[in-house]
Amino acid sequence: MWRTMNSMTTSLVKNKILQKKRGLKSFIYLAFLSFVFLISCYKPAGEIGVEVQPNNSLLQVFWTDTAMVYAYSVPDDTVRTDGLSTTLLGSLMDPTFGHTTASFYSQFMLENTGHRFGNNPQVDSLVLQLRYTGGSYGDTTTYLTARVYQMEESIYLDSTYTSNIDIPVYPTDYADFTFVPKPHDSILVGDDTASAALRINLSNYNLGLADYLINIDTMLMDSNDLFIDYFKGLYITTDPVSTGGSLINFDLFSNRSLMILYYSNDEEDSLDFEYPITVITQYASKYEHDLSAGSPDFVQQVVEGDTSLGSNKYYVQGVAGVASVIKIPNMPSWNRLGNVALNEAKLVLAGNTEDTLYAPPIKLALAEIGSDGTYSFLLDESGGQTNYFGGEYKASTRSYTFRITRYLQSLIDDPTKENNGLYLIVRGGSIYPNRFVFNGNAPESDTTRLHLEITYTDLD
Repeated sequence: MWRTMNSMTTSLVKNKILQKKRGLKSFIYLAFLSFVFLISCYKPAGEIGVEVQPNNSLLQVFWTDTAMVYAYSVPDDTVRTDGLSTTLLGSLMDPTFGHTTASFYSQFMLENTGHRFGNNPQVDSLVLQLRYTGGSYGDTTTYLTARVYQMEESIYLDSTYTSNIDIPVYPTDYADFTFVPKPHDSILVGDDTASAALRINLSNYNLGLADYLINIDTMLMDSNDLFIDYFKGLYITTDPVSTGGSLINFDLFSNRSLMILYYSNDEEDSLDFEYPITVITQYASKYEHDLSAGSPDFVQQVVEGDTSLGSNKYYVQGVAGVASVIKIPNMPSWNRLGNVALNEAKLVLAGNTEDTLYAPPIKLALAEIGSDGTYSFLLDESGGQTNYFGGEYKASTRSYTFRITRYLQSLIDDPTKENNGLYLIVRGGSIYPNRFVFNGNAPESDTTRLHLEITYTDLD
């Protein structure tokens, strides 16, 4: 009986082992079939579904960089310049772009109201102090000559001002101060070392302004509104340079930017009173360009309006200097090709490799030109991930790129849509004077060119 039981047990064990082997073979076989199935589904883009589509209905994806695009440059419109985080002062002579001068108007307020200068006050000096931010554009080894004038008319905190601001001033120059900008050097004021600042003595040649302030009716010292109405403010500018030069960044909102009256009276010596620039005072920048002083080709295109020269080179410059118009005239005709969908469209703005005199703009802005001459954001700028739209400078290729897929698709989808072109400027052009020279769509002496890179699908 034991033998019979043992034989039965042995038989059962063998059967179980056989079943396990068969199960393992089945598992390996199923796993292999799954692997084959997955491999068969992984194909390069565009091939999935080939087996189930007729040959005449396959999607066709194409790429081109030969679509028509051209550009030319024009003098830029004005930019808003009141209450900027950075204020420019200086003069720059660019051999390509001509001459640029940056100036500004500013109000001042009382350090404290109700101040009295005492008996028989006497002026020691009147100093205008402007805090450097450390930024500059151009050659800071070139001497600049500052001029300071008293304003005849007011500017107002609740008003906006643009780069062509022109406020009447009295003829007396209280500065006539020649200096080399030192935006990184600290200064010594009395016994204290202060952050880098430009100090201009406004009483060296003429005490008129200092006397105007110290002999004020005491009633006007009791209110900042009354004081600002009495003393409209100052206009600070520089003489044009003939070569080189620079535009210097100042922070007017810093407590280091102010006017200081040093004085004495019958009771005390070595007194001072400050006139700061604060949140209740207004200031605005003025930018002037003499584009006619630029290079011959630049002048012929930008000043004289020969747009055909844009096929070789075109230009942009900040601080209301130069803008470019970009035309893409043939996109509406793509509608005739049938049902076309743009996968991606890149506008590539190639830089001229021979022009590296000045630092390029960090970023450019691109807008659609309306029929009334106004500008509006492109659809592509409002969507997509960070930096999708583009416009940043690429030093490795000396170029800028914009994705304008949705904009071009709208021209294809609606051939009747107005196509006035695109407007290219320096982003932040209210405070950034950077400029750039581009190659046109058919440059004379460079292989890089203005072009579109378009990937599209034929849906028919």
